[in-house]
Amino acid sequence: MRKLRCFLLLIFLANIYCSPESQKTNAISQLQLVPIGKKIPSFQFEVYQKGQISTLALSTLKGKWIVLFFYPADFTFVCPTELKDMSDHYEKFIKAGAEIISISTDSVHVHRAWAQQHEDIKKIAFPMASDRAGKFSRLMGVYDEEKGVSMRASFIVDPDGKIVAVEMTDEAIGRNAAELLRKLEAAIAVRESDGGFCPANWHRGEELIRPK
Repeated sequence: MRKLRCFLLLIFLANIYCSPESQKTNAISQLQLVPIGKKIPSFQFEVYQKGQISTLALSTLKGKWIVLFFYPADFTFVCPTELKDMSDHYEKFIKAGAEIISISTDSVHVHRAWAQQHEDIKKIAFPMASDRAGKFSRLMGVYDEEKGVSMRASFIVDPDGKIVAVEMTDEAIGRNAAELLRKLEAAIAVRESDGGFCPANWHRGEELIRPK
């Protein structure tokens, strides 16, 4: 009787931990967003940029500010509006000393096909990276295992390779390039200020808070 009870208990526990809902919960619990202050992992991507396919190693951007702009997928609804917004602000990001890299799990060939069919995507000048296997997205903690795509997330990375700002939204909620640029400029101002702090809604050229 005791052995039977143990056997039934094992079956009960197996049903709980092996259920699809439990597996989904476990996958979510294992997902760890790379925290503020940590360095991004070294990685090399295939990228589509200005009609060409090439490779881009993050190590080649050492000493520059980087904006990692993850999005779920090409040929969707919200993503092209976000990428157009980033493209419209690209010169301002470059002027601030930052490079933008958009990242999805689409292949570079899908990026190219999308650019050939979509006028707004065709105009994009920054590199569109392919994280086909989701490896880098997993390393950054922004991979949706259930859907097999990157989440809608942004990282601002300083010249030392450290993360200074993170933003993540639901797949149905688009981001704002102007706000991302404001955060980048705030991060730059703080880095160059030798102890200054940016107050709420700070914009470039405004004074920082300096504790006495």
